[in-house]
Amino acid sequence: MKISVLGATGPSGVQTVLEALGRGYNVVALVRNPDKLNVKDDKLQVCKVDIFKGGELAPHFEGSDAVVSCLGGSGGGSLFGRNKCTLYTDSIRSIVGAMRKSGVKRLIAMSSWGSAVTEGEPFLMKWILRPLFIGKVLENIGEMEDYLNQECQDIDFTTVRAPGLTNGTSTEKPIKAENGRQFLENSEGWISRRDVAKFLLDIVNDSSVYKVCVAIGYDKKK
Repeated sequence: MKISVLGATGPSGVQTVLEALGRGYNVVALVRNPDKLNVKDDKLQVCKVDIFKGGELAPHFEGSDAVVSCLGGSGGGSLFGRNKCTLYTDSIRSIVGAMRKSGVKRLIAMSSWGSAVTEGEPFLMKWILRPLFIGKVLENIGEMEDYLNQECQDIDFTTVRAPGLTNGTSTEKPIKAENGRQFLENSEGWISRRDVAKFLLDIVNDSSVYKVCVAIGYDKKK
């Protein structure tokens, strides 16, 4: 298995790289600053790229079984939502363009609970996080998902909507997942980045989640 990972120097990307290497996969880490990735392995190739230039990405995607995007950040968003975020839509367009050039069909991208406003969303998301902190980021994540749904039916994509992310090792808790949901009821409001990484890699060949958005989380009953 060969996986191309975007955002490999970020906290979620590092966990995805480590998990993939632990499974014996060949990993191509596509990063802006290779010096920030402190992982060494014979099966790891680290490449410096501009994620917004599909022409730079395409040669590195060739031969990959899947492209995994762990890109994240404010992308121009700010406290109290003053600035518009465009990171997710700008990057996904170059990623998809590069995938089409290189002939890779499978895309898995990290998303978030609350990428669109829905009835019954958690209190913290509705009244604190969305209006005060990450509303513009969530809006742009939703725009990324809309782009994939509307213009990328030739790509076998999955966006994985996760709750709040924590660092550290896997909790070994079972992860539940539901297609098409913005968030999961009766689930914890947080999840380990390593467990997200495990899920991202577990679904590489799972056709039941092609061309859908999947919400994941820990069941509170477990």
